[in-house]
This record gives sequence, C-alpha cells and structure tokens, in this order.
Amino acid sequence: MTVAGLSLGLDAGGSATKWALLRGGAVVASGRTPPLTAALLAAPQGQANVQALRQALPARPERLHAGVPGLSAASPQAELVAGLLAEALGLPRTQLSIESDLDLAYRAHLAPGAGVLLYAGTGSVAYHVTRGGEVRRAGGRGYRIGDDGAGFSLGRAALRWVTDALDEGLVPATPLAQEVAAVTGGLDWDTLRAFAYDTPGAGAVATLAPAVGRAADAGDPAAQTMLEDAAQALAGLARRVQARVGVLPVTATGGALRVSGRFMAALGRALPGVAVQQRDHAEAAARYAESRLA
Repeated sequence: MTVAGLSLGLDAGGSATKWALLRGGAVVASGRTPPLTAALLAAPQGQANVQALRQALPARPERLHAGVPGLSAASPQAELVAGLLAEALGLPRTQLSIESDLDLAYRAHLAPGAGVLLYAGTGSVAYHVTRGGEVRRAGGRGYRIGDDGAGFSLGRAALRWVTDALDEGLVPATPLAQEVAAVTGGLDWDTLRAFAYDTPGAGAVATLAPAVGRAADAGDPAAQTMLEDAAQALAGLARRVQARVGVLPVTATGGALRVSGRFMAALGRALPGVAVQQRDHAEAAARYAESRLA
C-alpha cells in the first residue's frame, strides 16, 4: 500500500544500496539492501535486488529519487532504468526521478561551481559541476579501467600481496593476512580464486577494504603502505580536475575513507586542505524527491 507523504531516496552502488524514507523532512526509516547499478538492473540479479529493496521498505512511498551508478540523467539508459524501478516498486513513472550517483553525491555536498568532490567508495572519481551545469571529472571509469584508491583497489592490493607470498611458497601470518582470511575464508589459492571471481563485478573484492584498514590500525606495514598509495591515487584525481577548473576546495567522501583514520590522515598529507565529510546521500535524494516531485 502506498503511504501518502512518504518520499524514498536511493543511493545505489556496486557494493550496496542505501535507502531513506522521509515524511515532512524527517527520516522515518533507512537501511541497506543489495547493490544496484545501471548494468545490474538489466540482469536477473538486479531485478532480485530491487525486490529485496521493496521487501525491506516498511511502507511503499509515493515518490522516489535515485542516484544510480553507470548512467547520465536524461539519457535513454536513464529512462530505461527509471522505468524498471517504477515498475518494480509500483510507482507511477511521473513520481520517479533519476540521476547518476555522482550528481547525487555532488548535490549532497556542494553547490554547482563551489568545489571538487573526491569520492571513494567501491570506485573512485573526482567530480566538479560548473555553475552552468557542465561536468568536469577524472576517474570513475570502473574497476576494469580505473577506480584507483578506492575500495576495490584496496581489496585487489590485499589479494595481490597474499598471492605474491603464495608464489614464493609462503603462507603469511601477519595482521593483514589474518584479516584477509577472516573475510575470504582462507588463504589458499582455490579459496581466494572463488572469492575474487565467483561473484561478478567489483563488490566482493571491495569488501576487503575494511580488512586493509583494520590491519593498518594494528600496525601492519604492508596495509599501511596500501593506504598511503591509495591516498596518493585519490589526490592525483583531484589535482587533475583542479588543473581544469582552478584550485577549488576539495571535499572527500565515500565509504572507503571510513576503513581507517590512517586513510583520512594519509589523504590529508597527500592533498593538503582536503575536507572529509560523510553526508547521507540517500537522505539527500529523498529530500530532492520531496522538493521536486510533491
């Protein structure tokens, strides 16, 4: 049953989808459900994940705004994804709006022209929206091409470190090795291969990012180096955008930055003056739905 006055905001992603329900500007409920991306929504697993979202909602909203990876607002693909979401959630198409997850993130943190958003979640991107609405970006090309410095690359670095040791006939027993084994279920190649390749996309590997953070906090030098390298990669993205738009302030956000205080400190050293903020993008999407679709 659709409940009058409820607005739903979605911050979809490759690792999870965050949602928030608002009524009159106040959060009624929020949560996390399986990942949703533009590519995933066209596949059977994506439809199953939408159903998981629908089942998680305590009531059906009357309007929705979503930020979804892998699309541009007003594109044919965006219209296709919007139609799939509207049908799956039982909403009129007129009560649903959609944009890229990056536009949503920028909106949540910055006004057009105000700065550079540096996002590090499963993937990574530096993003600027001009006062005229034009986008200037660096990175955000997906795990097969880029996403350096974010969750997937941290997980990949951990797996490479373990498999390099295996190649030398060693089974490491350091804090990083222990943290990786706790997530993957073991350090033998069969276990690691199944972990890395049985689940398509970047999500599974990205779940190792917190393991790198915990190991770094425990004093593991390899994990600490991975965080330093990741910070340098993220700083490079921001500088590439600044080179095009001017040395505007940089705001950093995203789940990868939460894996360790050491990561945020390393980013501060790599990019002096960066401000780290963690705002709820799903809530921002719900507020946008209230303001634009009411």
